[in-house]
Amino acid sequence: MVSSGDVDRAVWALRAYETIALATVSASGPHVAAFFFAPEGFAGGVRLVIAMARDSRVHREITADPRVAFMCYPGNATRWITGRGVAQPEGDGAEALLEARLLAHAPGARAFVDSASVVSVIVEARRLEIVQALDTPPWVLDFEG
Repeated sequence: MVSSGDVDRAVWALRAYETIALATVSASGPHVAAFFFAPEGFAGGVRLVIAMARDSRVHREITADPRVAFMCYPGNATRWITGRGVAQPEGDGAEALLEARLLAHAPGARAFVDSASVVSVIVEARRLEIVQALDTPPWVLDFEG
């Protein structure tokens, strides 16, 4: 069982990053793209708020198959976070939430959000592996039980 302290610690670790590499899969094969995101804790674990172009390849792929994997990596060989989860596009009218949630964490996303027809997507993390140093094992959070 993951405690609320574990969730808070994981969100704190994710706040060190503004972008993730998000991987999807479809009949045409695997695909990865970079996105701005904002981490959030909730009673069941951790979720990521993402903005992506409406009807983009990734948007179409998660609509067809919501399973995703992701990685946050600042270019430092001793720190990174990987995870997997389930992505769900938010309904119409969610664009206002992007401003409150995503842009508060990743202000650099404003140019993308303002220039594209975006949709917000929530990724509910099912598993996180947080590496903070090479000489210690990763901290693993499994939200699936």
